[in-house]
Amino acid sequence: MKTSTFFTWFWILYLPFCILFYDRAGYQYIDELMTLGLVLFSFIKKTSGRHIKKEIYTYGILMIFYVLYSLVMAINVSAAVYLDLQQQVRPYCIFFCTYLLAPTFTKKQQKIILYIYIVAIAYFLFGFRFGVENATIGQACFQCGLLYIFFWGDKKKHLFIGVLIVTLGLLSGKSKFFGEYVMFIGLIFILKNKFRLDNLLTYMQVGVLLIAILFFTWYKFNAYYVEGFQEDSASQMMARPATYTTATTIIFKDYIPFGSGLGTFATNAAAQYYSPLYYKYGLSNIWGLYPEDPMFLADAFFPTLAEFGMVGIFFFLWFWIRRYKEIDKIDNFLIYKIALMCMLALFLEGTADTSYLSGKGMGYFMLLAMALRGSYVTKKRMIIINDNHNLNENDKISPTNRH
Repeated sequence: MKTSTFFTWFWILYLPFCILFYDRAGYQYIDELMTLGLVLFSFIKKTSGRHIKKEIYTYGILMIFYVLYSLVMAINVSAAVYLDLQQQVRPYCIFFCTYLLAPTFTKKQQKIILYIYIVAIAYFLFGFRFGVENATIGQACFQCGLLYIFFWGDKKKHLFIGVLIVTLGLLSGKSKFFGEYVMFIGLIFILKNKFRLDNLLTYMQVGVLLIAILFFTWYKFNAYYVEGFQEDSASQMMARPATYTTATTIIFKDYIPFGSGLGTFATNAAAQYYSPLYYKYGLSNIWGLYPEDPMFLADAFFPTLAEFGMVGIFFFLWFWIRRYKEIDKIDNFLIYKIALMCMLALFLEGTADTSYLSGKGMGYFMLLAMALRGSYVTKKRMIIINDNHNLNENDKISPTNRH
C-alpha cells in the first residue's frame, strides 16, 4: 500500500471515530488499533528522516527505564503501568511515525478527507448534538479547520472557509475552546512575522494574545487557577487545583527525581486501577476523585508529568524545544502558523484536558509532523537540485571534465 493511501484512510477514520463518535459503543479501542497499525506500517515501509532516529532511540530507552522504575517502585499494580505505557507512548508514536513516513496527498485524496470531515461534523451538530455543550465538536472543528487550511489555504477564500469551520466549534460552549479560537484568529489574521524571542515586538504580541485568551476564559480560569488554589490544603480544594498542587509535591518533594512512576497519578490508568497516591495525599475524599467515581481524576495533562518527575519534565521540554526550533525553520509562513497552532493547542488543552494522551490529540501530532517533515523534504530537495545545478555548471567550465 502506498503511504499516501494509508494516511488517506487514517485521516478518514480519525476525526469521526477518534473524536466525534468515540464515546459510542464499539469505538473505544479504535485509536489504539490505528496507532498500532501506523507503527506496523512504519516498520514494513521504507522510511527516511535519519536525523530524528537518534531522538526516537532516546525516547525508547527512556520509556523502558520508566517501565522498569515503575515496576520496582510498585506504587500501583503492574496492569496500571502497562495501560499507562500504551497511552503515554501513543502521541510520540504518532508523531515519529508520521515524521518518518512524510505523507503527501493528491488533490483527490485531500477532497475526500475534507468532504468526509465536513459531513461528519454536520451530522454530529444537526443529527443529535445541536445546542448541547460538548467539547468534542470544538476539538473536531479546530482540527478540521487546520487541516483544511493546510491543504487548501493558499488562497483567501480557502482561508476564510477554514476559519468558518473552526468558528463552528464555538457551538461547543466551552471556555477552553474560546481561548483556542482567539489564538487561531490572532495567529491567522494578526501575526505578520515569525516570533523572535530577542524581539520586543514578539513579547508584546504574546502578551496581547495571552490577555485576549484570559479575557474570554476568565470565568473558568479564575475558578480553577486563582480562587481554586486559595484553600489551605489540597484535600480542601476542587479536583483540578488539588491535582495540580499534589503534582508539584510529587515532583519537587516526595519523588525526586524520577516521579511516582507510570499509572500512579492523573491518568486514565490511575483511575481504572485506583492509585494509592490518592489516599496518601487525601484526594480520595474530593468530589470527582472518589474511588467509586473518579470522573475528574484524568482531567488535565500537565499533572501527569508527576509520574516522570524532574527528569521527565526535562525530556518533555527537550522534545518541545526541538519541535519549536524546527517550526521556526519552516519557510512557508502559513504552514509555520499551522505548526505553531498544533503545538499551542496541545498546550492549551493540556491545562484542562487529557487530549494530549488520547485519540483526540493524535491529529495535532500528525499535522505537526506533516508540516515539519514537508518543510524538511522540500528544503532537502532544493539542496539536491542546487547541488546538481552547480555540478552541471562545473562540468561545463572545468577543463578536467572535458574529454
